[in-house]
Amino acid sequence: MNWKRFTKFAGKVILAHVVTYFIVGSVAYQLITHELYVGENPIFAEFMRSQAEPELWSHVMIWFLPAQILRGLLIAGVLYPFFGTLMGWNLGKRWAAISGLYLVLGFWAAAVAAPGTIEGFVYLRPEIPLAVQLKVQPEIIIQGILLGLWVGWWMRSKEQRKTSAE
Repeated sequence: MNWKRFTKFAGKVILAHVVTYFIVGSVAYQLITHELYVGENPIFAEFMRSQAEPELWSHVMIWFLPAQILRGLLIAGVLYPFFGTLMGWNLGKRWAAISGLYLVLGFWAAAVAAPGTIEGFVYLRPEIPLAVQLKVQPEIIIQGILLGLWVGWWMRSKEQRKTSAE
């Protein structure tokens, strides 16, 4: 294993993940999902920490960044065995593959009953209706698309970089 190449790749994946996760999550929270966490009927507050309870929210503030760095490292570790194959593909194919893996394996097909996953549609109680499960989709889809595009763009070969610079 080429540790220098992996470290560079992992650093880029971590940065792309943390930035896209934070920005897309912040925008989605303000525009789409805020009411699910705080307000009149905060459905997610039943099983998640939220700003409505500052003593619990402090845990999120401490662990948010380390958790997302770890997630980025895990994503890089899973993608790295395919590094050579991904490098041989054009940007569109790399973007589609990385985004697809993130969205399909990392979210929709994840073996966890969370809002928006297939397992969530099956196992979550009726208090989390279909409308709520669909409401979380834009955030995940947009973040996955941006993450795949950013990582795929960074993986351009020297020849691809030279061609795009001309």
